[in-house]
Amino acid sequence: MGALSHPRVLLRGIAVSPGIAIGPVYLFHPERREVVKRLIPPDKTEAESARLRKALDRAQKEIQGIKIRISDDVGEHEARIFDSHILLLRDEEILAGVFRDIQENHYGAEYAYYRRMNELADRFDTAAGGFLKERMPDLRDVAMRVIDALMLSENPQAAPELADPVIVLSRNLTPSELSQFNRRNTLGLCVEAGGKTSHVAILARSLEIPAVSGVAWNKVRLEPGRPVIVDGNGGIAILNPSLRDIKEYEARRATQLAETRELAALRDLDPITRDGKYISLAANIELPAEVDSVLEYGGGGVGLYRSEFLFLTREGLPSEEEQYQAYKFLAERLAPRPVVIRTLDAGGDKLVPALKMDGERNPYMGWRSIRVCLRNPDIFKAQLRAILRAGASGNVRLMFPMISNLQELRDAKRMVEEVREELSASGTAFAPNLEIGCMIEVPSAVLLAEELAREVDFFSIGTNDLVQFTLAVDRANERVADLFEPQSPAVLRQIQSVVDTARAQGIPVSICGEMAADPYSALVFIGMGVDELSMSPGMLLEMKRLVRSVSYAEARQCARAVLRLTTADEINRWLHQRFQDKLVKAGVRRVGV
Repeated sequence: MGALSHPRVLLRGIAVSPGIAIGPVYLFHPERREVVKRLIPPDKTEAESARLRKALDRAQKEIQGIKIRISDDVGEHEARIFDSHILLLRDEEILAGVFRDIQENHYGAEYAYYRRMNELADRFDTAAGGFLKERMPDLRDVAMRVIDALMLSENPQAAPELADPVIVLSRNLTPSELSQFNRRNTLGLCVEAGGKTSHVAILARSLEIPAVSGVAWNKVRLEPGRPVIVDGNGGIAILNPSLRDIKEYEARRATQLAETRELAALRDLDPITRDGKYISLAANIELPAEVDSVLEYGGGGVGLYRSEFLFLTREGLPSEEEQYQAYKFLAERLAPRPVVIRTLDAGGDKLVPALKMDGERNPYMGWRSIRVCLRNPDIFKAQLRAILRAGASGNVRLMFPMISNLQELRDAKRMVEEVREELSASGTAFAPNLEIGCMIEVPSAVLLAEELAREVDFFSIGTNDLVQFTLAVDRANERVADLFEPQSPAVLRQIQSVVDTARAQGIPVSICGEMAADPYSALVFIGMGVDELSMSPGMLLEMKRLVRSVSYAEARQCARAVLRLTTADEINRWLHQRFQDKLVKAGVRRVGV
């Protein structure tokens, strides 16, 4: 009877925080306040505006209190997540619209604020790609905090006490809600909304709470206290697991703990092949708060800092000073390790609200990346100033995305030179000899690699876009997803061509796309002569183990053999047959590309 009333349900989602958790479920459904449209007399608009200002002040104090608590409990860098909440709270464009609605439309402050935040939420929700959608919980967090303050709630809904160890299931968990949970008794998280770069996901990783997002569990019958398994490595949740499931995942958890201890021993060792070849291993990060993960996993620096995340969560643009502080923090924290800052890579699936980027029929091949920067010199030069200034505090390098021709590169470098002259004239400290590189992401850049190499200090190959453009396959289109084949001979031969050209011109080359974290691809890249592999911080130790388990000579033989093959299937099959046993013996897993 019990088994029939509680059937086993396996749900697949997105792995956002590693680890395995097994325990009873706790359903977290916070009540949201109902906001009704209320009109006020014209002579009360000033008083209503004053109410809103008071509520904003109260909300900011609450957010700062959460930030202090997270800083004390977890770390200062993780607490910086809540800086974005304060920025949203004080966004001038949002507030201008709210105050205008109060003054001109005579809306009550609650409704005026709720209305404007809903408009912004709609923009986030309809944006192509997941970057803005992942900031939805932050937006909702701030909006409900202000509305609570406006309603003068002295007892806003508290987080659950979680007196016993549980796994929390929630539809739309916010960062501040997670920050209030009893950390010891929060075994795992399973949420519907959010992805790997959401602030809830970043906070969960910092708190070392296994988590899965994108799980549509709301259509499944659930009862509080029923058992659930959260697999934050594989992005799986099992509701009402069988005894066999529980035993299997308990064994996996024990193996993972042992493996974690083993990998931790590699943190301070160099990534050197068995025959002495050094392969730099760096991290790709989106937020300054992730810098501690780079150090924790023994990274040699940041190979790709995606600076666009400073631009994506607001109506307006980040100031030069705000950008400078973010870049300076990274430079100081990681010094003397290098930090490669990619200039604004807007467009495609990363729509910057202030640039009004909606409406393109083919955004991936349209107005994006360096093209946006060159047509917005004020925005571009403000970022360049911030990067050059931060260079005085550490080993900062600058990198231009999606260069498709030589003129783009020269125009971008000219703006760098103009900024250098401006900073020098004003007596501002900056890095005068900061290294400049460019990304190789499109076939035209591959063909022009020799000319581009004469103009820059390093190359970074972005395999995600290079695969997409080489094979004419939109990787987000499910109809052709099976054609997105990173191991295509066309892709690998282009990469080898770029590496050979870089070597001839005496500049280093790195790989910063998802392929860098795949062990089979990494073996090929090492054999090709790539100097650096850059990946998510969590993959660094695993990749270090791979590097230390192979010889450079063996990798070179691998690359030569693969480049003679003519189809992706042949390449994948050859790599699997040749290296599967070796990778298993070395304890290296293939996580896919």
